[in-house]
Amino acid sequence: MAQKIKPFKATHYNPTFLDDFSKIACPPYDIIDKDKIQSLKKRSPYNYCRISLADGKNYNKPVENLKKWLNQKILVDDCKENYYLYQQKFRVGKKQLSRYGIICLLNMEKKEIFFHEHTLDKPKEDRRKMIEKVKANLSPVFVVAGNTGNFLKAVSKKYTKTKPFLEFKDDENNLNRLWKISKKAEIENISSSLEESYMVIADGHHRFETSFDYFQSKRKKFKDLNYILAYIAVPQPGLVVLPTHRIISAPGKNRDNFDKLKEDFELKPISQIKLDKKLKTGSKFSFGVYWNNKFYFAALQNNAILDTISPAIYKKLDTYVFHQAVLPKLSYRKVGYTHSIAQARKNTKKNEMAFLLKAVSLKSIFDIAKAGYKLPQKSTYFYPKLSSGLVLRRFRT
Repeated sequence: MAQKIKPFKATHYNPTFLDDFSKIACPPYDIIDKDKIQSLKKRSPYNYCRISLADGKNYNKPVENLKKWLNQKILVDDCKENYYLYQQKFRVGKKQLSRYGIICLLNMEKKEIFFHEHTLDKPKEDRRKMIEKVKANLSPVFVVAGNTGNFLKAVSKKYTKTKPFLEFKDDENNLNRLWKISKKAEIENISSSLEESYMVIADGHHRFETSFDYFQSKRKKFKDLNYILAYIAVPQPGLVVLPTHRIISAPGKNRDNFDKLKEDFELKPISQIKLDKKLKTGSKFSFGVYWNNKFYFAALQNNAILDTISPAIYKKLDTYVFHQAVLPKLSYRKVGYTHSIAQARKNTKKNEMAFLLKAVSLKSIFDIAKAGYKLPQKSTYFYPKLSSGLVLRRFRT
């Protein structure tokens, strides 16, 4: 029977030539805008964005860079199959946190892999063109395993006391460290400890679907094409899901929107600090509002709203209830997103109104995914994002 996860021979930057990885690594392809890509390119002629993103609509350029850097030994292949332990140290508010997981190959054909968000055609088309050209997984999908992964925890504790293979700080000042796990016994124990666990895709739904489609059409062309490059984390204090707040643009309509909210909610003025606490502790559907330089707490008064939500599993998911029962009643031109109340306050302009939502719990994500349902777009934000460029997986015959 095929394994659920397995080690692999990664392709990575040659540490002999490149000693400052902060100039080489880049954020995930889908959060790099036009200004950011120019900034990344200026850092180094070998910045990973030159491989992970098409140059305009030129999907041949990443392939040319990949081949050239391999020939120049800027990129090299590992000679052994490894798991790669990836640790990130970061701050959320005043808390210093750490998250670890392994970069490996994940069998896409296993039934216990669940999605939790809908995908869009345009991003999938971009990744489809990229995978067909480069014939590689350029960055890992982010997966959360349902079990505790005690052996992985023990291995992480051991390796993080040693010198990493690479270490750098990213643009958000998060510390990123990577180790190679090559001992056969450790690899076998990690594999067996996660073999029976269900897996939920946290980030990378478009890449997963695209890779699976590519496997189905090219299954005999490359070895292990039914596997995808994945970063697998287990439940831990550092597995953080941030809320995604909404900012609507409604010039001349926000007074009307505010009055519409009053039909179903009690709107009480509140301080930013108290609102933040309420959104972290409250269980009943509620949210915050920032408008006209003031914060309000919106407490549900019309419980009939929840009767419109089906299936019942969604009633405890504030993001879903907001999108189904609140947002359709409002007048707006567009919706923007941010992940902190402070940033929402800063970004909300005169003709805009911010809606401050609770973060979706990890348990809720598991429950929704395992039940076969999906969340609205921009419902979850696993923080921090994985840096791209640490390792890639080239398809081999």
